[in-house]
Amino acid sequence: MSNKTYNDLICETSELIVETTQADEAVFEVGSAEKSTFEPLLCELRVRYTILLSRLDTVYDQILHPQKRLIIKRLLESCLGRLLEIKQELVELHLSDFTFDDDEVLQKLSLTPLEAEPCVPQYFVREREEHIKKRREFIIETLRKLGYEPPKPKPLVLTEQQAVIIIQSHERARQGRLRGQFMKEIRLLKEKGRDQKGEMSASAATAIQRVWRGFIARRATRRRKQEEQLLIGMQLPPYIESKAMERAEQVKQSRRDRQKELEKEFQDALEKTEERIKVKHGAKINERISDELRRWILEYYERTGKLPELPSEEGGGSRAMFSRQGTRMDSDLSKSSPVSSKDSKRSKESKDKKSNKTEDAKNKDEVEDLKTFKCNPSSFLKDMVEANEEYEDIWKFRDDGNNQNEKYDSDMVEREKMLKVEQEIRNIVDETMRSELELLQAALDRDRAHKGKKSKKPQKKVRRGGKKNKKKKEKDLTPDRTTESLFEELVTNGIIRSYPTVKIDDFIGEKSFVGSEYRKEGKEPTPCLGDIRQLVKEYCILPLGSETIRARAPLMRSVLITGPSGSGKKMLVYAICHETGATLFDLSPANIVGKYPGKSGLIMLIHLVMKVSRLLQPSVIWMDDAEKPFVKKIPKTDKTDPKRLKKDLVKIIKGICPEDCVLFVGTSKTPWEAEQKLLFQCYSKVIQIPRGDYGSISLMWRTKLHRAGALSPRLELSCLSRLSDSYTIGTLLSALEAILTTKRRLQLRVCALTAHEIALQLSLLEPVYVEYDAAAESWWSKTPMERRRQRILQRLLELEQEIEERTAAGK
Repeated sequence: MSNKTYNDLICETSELIVETTQADEAVFEVGSAEKSTFEPLLCELRVRYTILLSRLDTVYDQILHPQKRLIIKRLLESCLGRLLEIKQELVELHLSDFTFDDDEVLQKLSLTPLEAEPCVPQYFVREREEHIKKRREFIIETLRKLGYEPPKPKPLVLTEQQAVIIIQSHERARQGRLRGQFMKEIRLLKEKGRDQKGEMSASAATAIQRVWRGFIARRATRRRKQEEQLLIGMQLPPYIESKAMERAEQVKQSRRDRQKELEKEFQDALEKTEERIKVKHGAKINERISDELRRWILEYYERTGKLPELPSEEGGGSRAMFSRQGTRMDSDLSKSSPVSSKDSKRSKESKDKKSNKTEDAKNKDEVEDLKTFKCNPSSFLKDMVEANEEYEDIWKFRDDGNNQNEKYDSDMVEREKMLKVEQEIRNIVDETMRSELELLQAALDRDRAHKGKKSKKPQKKVRRGGKKNKKKKEKDLTPDRTTESLFEELVTNGIIRSYPTVKIDDFIGEKSFVGSEYRKEGKEPTPCLGDIRQLVKEYCILPLGSETIRARAPLMRSVLITGPSGSGKKMLVYAICHETGATLFDLSPANIVGKYPGKSGLIMLIHLVMKVSRLLQPSVIWMDDAEKPFVKKIPKTDKTDPKRLKKDLVKIIKGICPEDCVLFVGTSKTPWEAEQKLLFQCYSKVIQIPRGDYGSISLMWRTKLHRAGALSPRLELSCLSRLSDSYTIGTLLSALEAILTTKRRLQLRVCALTAHEIALQLSLLEPVYVEYDAAAESWWSKTPMERRRQRILQRLLELEQEIEERTAAGK
């Protein structure tokens, strides 16, 4: 697509941003209201921000103009941050981590459920491609030095008898081909020597024509039926790598390369312009600011008889001082003051009044408190509005007809650098003036002391607001070592691991289409695999991909992913790492056994992991079998010492700050075996992967069989999906891989794959038993979020019953 296409797209998106932000601001104007009022508003806003996220990601990935891209990135990050805030509001509103799409909202915005799922911005990885590539190469090279080589296919080892049988079969086949060719030649010689007697009869020609025309008609009918099925979507076209898609990707890549060239030109222009302004105008600006400041200080002294105090650089310096009204050194800082006696009396009176309320009124107030809701203030909405207004003022209505190459605007660069240079010079002048003012104040104090006047001692500033909330600085155990050496040590010990390329969208699954309807009826719906994929995006991938979003969005330190074997827990961990370009640290009990022994070794291991994860962020710290450190009784057969990290896990997780792009992820098959109190102290969020539902299994079979070329009308997909509902997706994929061998793939054109073959293979594998489902469901009811939801629902029910009973008794 052309430059005009993306410029038009961002103009349309800007208008959508105005509509969305206006609707968002209206939510805050509502204030505190019933939950039923906020539910449709927040659901619609979530979908609207999802659309904006997809559009802005497309534009930012392909637009060329370097200065426009800066504003678009601000919009993209603000949109992403606000989406995560709305997700948090919906979680508090429903008391559930899962967000189900409202059918009315999707119908209003003309969207499918898949389009209402947030996308992962491409810039998470694309802007760090070189760094990620170097890190992967370093890991591979380090492992190669240690003698580790990637696994190679094992050579085929045959016994002497097996080798003789193979040779004999090949020799018989060769002789058979030679004999067949020889017999064919003899037959052709006989036909040539045969005298043709008479011509073909009319009845024979008619018979041949009838057979041939019937064959042609049946083939045409079959093709027409197939085209009709393809048109209405009842049949999938043959799976081939589309050349058109490849060409489109090549065009996108060429635009990305052009982006890098224009960005390099822009950065060079910024440096050269700044140097030129400093050389040409630096002395004049310095002189002008110094004269203005000295004149102001003199006027201030003549008016007040005192020397002013220049604000610090963080407080704005002399520019902030000039902006004040008059010469008053007013401060906008709020000071805490003790409560007056009148206020305390009022508070006592109000407490007395509250204590005099009847129990009925108390119950009504409590019901209202549980039913009402208020949105928290946003950290991103204001930034989004300001960035959009800046885009509209500068770029939206600007005619770029003369700038077909999408190069930077030199006049804008000149203005920005002039302001920057002026601010830098002002800071230098302010520092000089502070020194001069100190000398003048000292001289003035000496004169006053000489005349007998007592100079006022500067009062010590008393800090208000209670204790300092300073974080205790951790001791660096490796101050003299470089990041590369620490990284190499952790790779050598297998703590830092490489991971396969897995996208989050490879986790196949349909979303729950009846979730919103169930909630309207007061029931809590069961999530599907598509809802799990969306939740992993919202809790793990999107907050971890950007430092700006991580620092200001709701903090997510740790996540526990549970589910049966083959449900895709490890795949989701790899997808989180791949989509964010993160470094993977493996702290699983089986992986750290025998490494860094003793108490001092454990302290060093924790220090190295925390230090390197901050240096190489974003980072994912992963623990497989997350329940083992908290198991009450360790089996004697377990030699991994799983309780080694039990006391330090909470410390590791609580040490993750908002400015750290670090996420702790645990995976577990049997989380109910652990001590629940300790487990939930470590993991703030729990994602339980359910057994595959019918829609997800059907989608998986259709997708995988279609890509393998094994999908045919004879294959009863519905029956196969019903048959597979007791197995996990990973188990089904392993069964399909076992069936579709090279030989079977070659036979597909002659003999189509049947559900019977897959069923026979599935009978050899282990399903998910009812006992496991019952244990998982029982454990899920004890998770913090579920217990909180059940407790509030129970309290609401009890309060309503009490009010009804009192009302009936009063009548």
